[in-house]
Amino acid sequence: MGSMVRDRVREKMKAELAEQAYAVFAERGVESVTVQQAAQAIGISRATFFRYFSSKEDAVVTALRSTTGHFSDVATSMSSQPGESLLELLRRSFESAVEFAEKDPATMISRIELIRSTPALRASWQESLREQQVALAQALSPFCANQRLAETAALLGLSLYDHALDRWVGSTGSTLREILDEAFDFAAMIDDNWAVRR
Repeated sequence: MGSMVRDRVREKMKAELAEQAYAVFAERGVESVTVQQAAQAIGISRATFFRYFSSKEDAVVTALRSTTGHFSDVATSMSSQPGESLLELLRRSFESAVEFAEKDPATMISRIELIRSTPALRASWQESLREQQVALAQALSPFCANQRLAETAALLGLSLYDHALDRWVGSTGSTLREILDEAFDFAAMIDDNWAVRR
């Protein structure tokens, strides 16, 4: 079995275990369940749990991250839309998350609410965003003048996305697509507004 195949198999298994672990933590409370208890509940050993996750928080965040897609796919999708701006590409990199939110909003909202309401999970989510920033910057790099621009663009995109998640969970009637599109529209207006107001 090649390394790429092994990696895909491992990622699939990790995603499945994250879903099962999330269900346990959501039902019983993250702080009330030990790793040993969670592992037992999903039918694996404690050692196996730690082969896939660094902590309980990592398992929960992995379950939420499974809704965001893989930023490494951005470069491939970009090639089919010549002339696309960097900001448009950034917005499109979150499309899989938007599609999941449209398909199963209750699941995504419940995961976000659990993370936002638990300090240790909030810290783990922020660390996850930093890791995703690296992956997104790498995907954007072929389309940027330099690596610093790719890194800054990735930071901007993830900041807008994280803010949109917060607004979406607290909104009534608005979709994640509407809120995220609005956030990116405002980002596109920043230069014009600054030129007028300074």
